[in-house]
Amino acid sequence: MKRKNMFLILYVVVIAVLIIVCINAVEFFHFGVNKTQQGRLIEINENWALKQDGEVHQVGRLPQIFFDDADQGTLCRQLPENLSSDSILAFTNRFQDVKVKIGGEERYSYSGLLPNSTRRMNNNTFCIVGLNEGDRGKLIEVTFHSPLKNTSLYLPNFYIGTETGMLLEFLRYDTSSLVFSGIMFFFAILFLAMCIREHVGKKENYNILAHASVLMALSGIWSITNSPIVHLSVQNDVILGFFAFNAFMLLPLAIPIFYSNVLEAYKESLNRLAVLAAANFIIQNILYFIGKFQYIQMMPVTYIISMLSLMALIGISFREHKERDSYYATGFLSATVVFMGFYILDVFRFFYDVPLDNAKYFRYGLLTFIVIILWICAKRMLCYVEVEVENRIYKELALRDVLTQLPNRAALEKRIEGLEEAGVVCKCLTVILMDVNGLKPVNDKSGHGAGDRLLCEAARSIKVAFPEEDDAWYRLGGDEFVVLMTETELDNEECQQRLLKATERWKDFDHGPVSISCGSKTVKDMVVTREGVHRLIHEADQIMYKNKIQYYQKKVNKRNAQDTV
Repeated sequence: MKRKNMFLILYVVVIAVLIIVCINAVEFFHFGVNKTQQGRLIEINENWALKQDGEVHQVGRLPQIFFDDADQGTLCRQLPENLSSDSILAFTNRFQDVKVKIGGEERYSYSGLLPNSTRRMNNNTFCIVGLNEGDRGKLIEVTFHSPLKNTSLYLPNFYIGTETGMLLEFLRYDTSSLVFSGIMFFFAILFLAMCIREHVGKKENYNILAHASVLMALSGIWSITNSPIVHLSVQNDVILGFFAFNAFMLLPLAIPIFYSNVLEAYKESLNRLAVLAAANFIIQNILYFIGKFQYIQMMPVTYIISMLSLMALIGISFREHKERDSYYATGFLSATVVFMGFYILDVFRFFYDVPLDNAKYFRYGLLTFIVIILWICAKRMLCYVEVEVENRIYKELALRDVLTQLPNRAALEKRIEGLEEAGVVCKCLTVILMDVNGLKPVNDKSGHGAGDRLLCEAARSIKVAFPEEDDAWYRLGGDEFVVLMTETELDNEECQQRLLKATERWKDFDHGPVSISCGSKTVKDMVVTREGVHRLIHEADQIMYKNKIQYYQKKVNKRNAQDTV
């Protein structure tokens, strides 16, 4: 099986396992909560009366939303009789100021107005009011006030129960948000780690990984800061609200930048969209900090900019799809259309339905978008890996002798160049030049296959003879080899002895014994330069040439002696 297909199968398996885990988690939290524990929660969503502008109206089942000019109302009813000492009243609040009175006594208040400031940070909040047995049957009054003019009044669900039961209930209610945030943070960390690895390795793909990590981190932050469970744990609505609004404003900035890494032909247009989103982010923060507007008042502007950006991205993706019809252009177009569809649903819900979870469909859309993008990025990364592997193979072939698997002359020159650029000073620089004896007769008598075997055995013998430094052996070409050692001192006699010992096991070689002539030269405290090393190679070559003459002279003398006998 090809490596590409293996990676694709592995990727599909990982995604499938992740989806199964998420489904099981959602199913557990939605349906696996202990029934006895669920039964401890009491919903008091009926028999409420609403006081508004001096009039009292009976309210049906909560929750309800009133779309009128009245920005304040008070809900009233009697508390149940079955309260215990550890009971609490809990309800969710949407961007409103809240005040709770029990029996005329104020028990709880929430205001988005910051201390010693005219600025507000109203947010989706999780309100908890402690109760006791003495509150049984008392009148409870919950006043809601919207700090925004001409807006709706949101009246939520009310629950009474123990703290443990309340946590389980809201954990069950908020499962999708927590799972989504967890997935986003997981991939954000994963892509950040990959980005750091690519950057350290001086690769080209770290930008897209960094931008993907930022996009997912912003999505996770925006989702998790709107979670009731997080509000219950952190209990600092100002900080959570600040992160929620700013993460939401930065999303239209992160998405075009992420797109520009893949749709490089439209990078200028995408950067303009990013500049528009950045200007919106800066201006809104300035207007908020000088006290002119709240973030919630300016949120429609962010929605509009996001819509314009998505429409532009759809147009760019469609154009790219028509021009190139590549898999990633089609994928980006599909992802953007799906994301925009879900995004429009959430916009309508935000302005007309005013839900507590104003990011429900946005999460679905973004999760679908990111799954498609991950698939595209995975395919692109696979292509990149294939190209990188091919380049490495070609580079390796360019620097390595195919026959003996030793580095070649080009690798030797590259190593010398690296040492020279680094300004290395060698305490003992040793150059050993070698030549295999008798290669031509073997080639003539037994063929070049036998000669190739002889060269391979000679290469193994050289590595055995000089093991002090790794990758110090090189084949210059033909039957010539060289060893370049930067930390070892060896004289010519010792080199000859080492080679004789290393080639002893080849004395019964099929095509004659392996014999290698050598010449070595050592200098101390030398600053490595190309000219200096080549001078040493030339000197070693002269010594090796003399040894080779001696070898053949001995061979001739031996043959003459045998002929005389």
